[in-house]
Amino acid sequence: MTADATLEDKDPIYLVDDDTDLRNELADALEDAGHVVSGFASGEAFLAVEAELPAGCVVLDLTMPGMNGMEVHTALTDRKSDHVVVMLTGTGSIATAVSALRTGAIDFVEKPAQLDLLKSSIETARVRRIAAAATNERLTAARARFAGCTPRELDVLHGMVLGLSAKMTARRLDLSFRTVESYRANLMTKLGVRSLAEVVRMAIEAKLEPEGAILTD
Repeated sequence: MTADATLEDKDPIYLVDDDTDLRNELADALEDAGHVVSGFASGEAFLAVEAELPAGCVVLDLTMPGMNGMEVHTALTDRKSDHVVVMLTGTGSIATAVSALRTGAIDFVEKPAQLDLLKSSIETARVRRIAAAATNERLTAARARFAGCTPRELDVLHGMVLGLSAKMTARRLDLSFRTVESYRANLMTKLGVRSLAEVVRMAIEAKLEPEGAILTD
């Protein structure tokens, strides 16, 4: 599913739980609600194929043989997966579930899972996934605009983002004032903008951080 998907769409659901009866019960209920559901009996089985699956919501049991839910969640984070996670947790595992929230899980639902609560958590996860995908697309597009810039042009850009004048940037980079002005003009031409303010705004959108010599006197 792409970032421009409408909020009326439903994400695919991936149920990862070693309890076959519970997994089948939740799958039936979610399918009745219009979701496409796939079940996995272990974290290892899910991770083996997750990269090939459409982005969706992983309903992930916290306590399983083999890889537990936190380990699966960590693996998804390390892979920069587009899936979002809702944890299923039993009594006594709340502290661990809260830790999962701190590392990016959307929500946790206590077992036995109340279907309405689970559906609400899945919906929240879907909305956040779409928003995050849209943000990532904007960031990628913003950074692509700077792909043709030379390293020295980016050095000058960093000075602009820091609010330095052309003279200050020239001194910090050991360049002439005219050379810095030339780099600034090149940046505006390459980016197709007419003002330095637009260059700075685009750099902030792209999260291009000042670094290196430009930060030292």
